[in-house]
Amino acid sequence: MSQRALTLKYRPQVFTDLVGQEHVSNVLERALETNRVAHAFLFTGARGVGKTTSARILAKALNCQKRASGELTGGNPCNECLSCTEITAGISLDVSEIDGASNRGIADVQALREKVRFTPTGGKYRVVIIDEVHQLSNDAFAALLKTLEEPPPHLVFIFATTDPQKVPDTIRSRTQRYDYARVPFRRVADRLLEIRERELKDPQGVHFTLTEGAALLMAHKSEGSMRDAVSALDQVVSAGEADIDEALVRRVLGIADSEAFFDIGHAIVSRDPKESLRALHRAFDKGIDPRDLAEGLSEHIRKVLILKVDPEGGDLVAASREDMARLLAQGDGWTENDLLRLLRLISESVWPMRDSSQPLVHLEAAVLQMATLEPGDTLAELLARLEALEKSFGGGGAPSGGGIARSAAAAAAPVPSRPAASAPRAISGIAAARRTPPAPPPSPAPPPRAPENAQRTSPSAVAPITGVKAIADGALDNGAGVKECWRAALVAIHERKRLLGAFLEECHCLGRSGDQLVVAMDDLHRAVVEEKDNRLIVSEELRRAFGAGLTLQCAPLEAAPPEAQRPSEQQTNAMVTKTLEWFGGEAKPASRSERTE
Repeated sequence: MSQRALTLKYRPQVFTDLVGQEHVSNVLERALETNRVAHAFLFTGARGVGKTTSARILAKALNCQKRASGELTGGNPCNECLSCTEITAGISLDVSEIDGASNRGIADVQALREKVRFTPTGGKYRVVIIDEVHQLSNDAFAALLKTLEEPPPHLVFIFATTDPQKVPDTIRSRTQRYDYARVPFRRVADRLLEIRERELKDPQGVHFTLTEGAALLMAHKSEGSMRDAVSALDQVVSAGEADIDEALVRRVLGIADSEAFFDIGHAIVSRDPKESLRALHRAFDKGIDPRDLAEGLSEHIRKVLILKVDPEGGDLVAASREDMARLLAQGDGWTENDLLRLLRLISESVWPMRDSSQPLVHLEAAVLQMATLEPGDTLAELLARLEALEKSFGGGGAPSGGGIARSAAAAAAPVPSRPAASAPRAISGIAAARRTPPAPPPSPAPPPRAPENAQRTSPSAVAPITGVKAIADGALDNGAGVKECWRAALVAIHERKRLLGAFLEECHCLGRSGDQLVVAMDDLHRAVVEEKDNRLIVSEELRRAFGAGLTLQCAPLEAAPPEAQRPSEQQTNAMVTKTLEWFGGEAKPASRSERTE
């Protein structure tokens, strides 16, 4: 007698044998106990999760002779009576199981309609099981609709499909739908170990040993399909070796060695690009496909990330206890955000590799990027650094409650539109200011004086940086009253838009001349203040603080006192941080080499 396949030998015969589908089996058992069975069922889910098996168990329970006579209670069939044994063997006349892919025409459905009109021969119900029902044609569904809408009392339809969206709504609305979930891989591994125990107790079974790591590896390979996992076990057992471990499973099923990913992952988390490339090429020389390497490395980083977030999340990681300890160790010294960046880098490299003639190049670039990735700063760390910078300023000229740290939280405030051309000039201007002394001020030229009516209708206009006549004439009022009103305006601007207030803090108020307030600033700050929304905010708050409508005049930074022209290193770093935040960049302090320059 030939050896039976493990998938057939250990196919569940009662509802309690179904693994991972208790939410379906419990409902069906209760329905059978209370005799509230629908005339049509729709079982949906991925491949190999128990849809067709549940349909056969339900058909046996409906026609079980011991249940009908009252000898057996509950919702499970006896698997001993004549009806149960015939259905199990597939020879029952009361159960018709057809494939929707090969019997999809209207003629097939018409023949089925003629067949189901007759009463059952031995059991109580005539059961029709249509597997992959979504493969039926539209005409076949139309022909089936009338029988499904008004079926005979002895007829029960059971539809199984992996794609329920292709089933017409008119069919779905006349059935009870049950969604089957993918089986958790831990439960799949336990089922494989259970099969091993049952085979050892069976005199005619195949005696073999199975390690936990090998069972988890096959469970992960199956992607939640119990049938695929048992088929993989049958394939490995067919290799003829009594001891089944991870190495044998990888060799028979063609799975990449996990040690290769541990080596690459160790080099990456150690930030060693040279060793990471060597480990990558060692794995490639073993014959592993670059695409498999990328997907395996992505899965490896995912495991490290999951165990970093939840060290007790072993149910989400297909690894043995020893490997889980190694994965936890690889996550030391890395934050969750940095591991997410690593996972994003390797995941994004998989798609270009599919259509590339040199996929290894994409993988090498991704591995080098991962190995040279610099640690990122969290928002809390940035706020702490900015608070320290604020304290180092000593509050000179900053309004109470303002400061740079508050401006870093400007994400909660409306973000202005980015200047198109001033951003590159502004950032490059900061770098140039560190290396070269300030240029001599240009010769001042008086700006054209606007009519008084025009200033009233457009109080938010900002004059260009071409010099201010009042500076040359020395007719600026810079008394205590003007300074107090300027600080009050800054506090109000801070409350409305923190980032704008932070930029104005770094400008120098020269004084008031009539209906103009002269403020010295550079190109970067002028670009921020000249935003349409920002001009309106500045104009309104100046009117409230000074009690009169004032026009903000932008003067060159060279017009300010000498101590306010050249920012300190801390002020420059803070200005770079806010500038990058303004233009959507990443806040990064100046490097040591830049400071020396």
